[in-house]
Formats: sequence, C-alpha cells, structure tokens
Amino acid sequence: MENTGRIAGKAAIVTGAASGIGEVTAQVLAREGASVCVADVNAEAGKRVAGKINADGGEAIFVRTDVGKSAQVIRMFERTEKAFGRVDIVHNNAIWFRHGSATELDEKDWDGTLNIGLKAIFLAAKYGIPVMRKTGGGVIINTGSVHSLVSFATATAYDSAKAGVLGLTRTLAIDYGPDIRVCAVLPGAILTPLWDDLKVPQKERRRYAKMVPANRLGTGEDIANAVLFLVSDEASFITGTSLTVDGGMLARTE
Repeated sequence: MENTGRIAGKAAIVTGAASGIGEVTAQVLAREGASVCVADVNAEAGKRVAGKINADGGEAIFVRTDVGKSAQVIRMFERTEKAFGRVDIVHNNAIWFRHGSATELDEKDWDGTLNIGLKAIFLAAKYGIPVMRKTGGGVIINTGSVHSLVSFATATAYDSAKAGVLGLTRTLAIDYGPDIRVCAVLPGAILTPLWDDLKVPQKERRRYAKMVPANRLGTGEDIANAVLFLVSDEASFITGTSLTVDGGMLARTE
C-alpha cells in the first residue's frame, strides 16, 4: 500500500495504546501514514491493536512496556528504531491512578500514580530524545487532563501528576527546541473502556454530558484527531503549550 497521509514516512510510539485514547490514536496515526509502536503492559490487547493496524494495511509492532521502568522504556525505543529505522513521534498516554485524600491515600498509590503519570514522561524524554535526534528530531505529545488546570476532591495524586505534566511539557520544549517540539493534550470527560472498568453508571454519564456545552461525552477520536494535528507539519510553530479538548467543560463558571 502506498504510504500516504499527513504524517507519511514517520514512526510513532503510543504508550497506553492497548485500549481507549491510546488505541484510537495509534489507529489514526497509522491511517495517516505513520508506522506505529503500540506500547502497553497488556500484551493480549496490545497485540490485538497492532494486529488490526497491520490487517488494515498499516504497519505496527507491539512492545510490552511498563513505562515507569527505565530499562523497559529504553527497550521500547530500541525495538521501534530497529523496526522502523527512526522515531519521530512519541505520544505519552499511559495511565494508572488511585484516588483518595492526602490522609487516606496509601503512599504506594501516590507513588504508582506519579510513576506512570509523570515520571514515565521524563523517562521517555531522557531516553527517547537522543533517538529522535538521530533523524532530525520530532514531536512529543503528553496526555494531561482538565485535571492539569483545575482540581477535584480526592484526586490528590492524579491532579498532582497531571499538573506536573504541564510544567514538564513546557520545560522540555524550552530545553530541546527547535528540533524537538513538545505539547500536551488535555482531555475532558472522554468515554473510554475505563468508564466501564470503573462501573460508572449511565445516570452519572448523562450528568457529565450535561456539564459541557457540547452536550456529549468526548470520544477517543476527538483526542486522537487533536494529537494528529499537533504532530503534523500544520502545527510546526506550536510547542510548549497545551490543547484542551473538553467540549467546553472548563468554559463554564457555574
């Protein structure tokens, strides 16, 4: 199949790509011409995502990766470079969290949330930027959240991690431009399989939808399309900033 699309010839890594936002983003990037490394701790689901991309005419590999462990992050970049000859795009999207107020939250849950939500982005930059620069640089997109901008009760660790994503995004953009662009995408209420895992009832889902001017929950495609824009040449003058994709949730004051 002829390699065409907005990011044709590029090689991308998407973490947390076995489901939800990461899965859809991996599919969208592949559809637009990128070769994709599907990275996740869930081997069965990750292999399924990579297999579907290949079956649809794209090019993908799966690399089982715990993004909070440096040795596995190094291996993720090595495997991707070996398979595709380059790394141009990194979408740091893996998620793990536990909620609880500061006096209730276990230290291990604080550490786990910060490890995947913030340290993993540092590790991807530390070990990935030298690889990206071998072929001229590239783009890093970090998944933050509306929690990066506002706080919610008992989201002690999650809000801290997501706020940190913005600071790290800006610092990386300053330190590694112009050949490395770094941006964050900030999803609002996005309907993913995580909602089912958390057993969020339909009544609560409808309540969330009514909170936003768009009058619906977001989809994985909404975020994937934002990521696609940010990694494309159309966004070549955009770095060190964030794009909120929340259906207008944060525009409300009441």
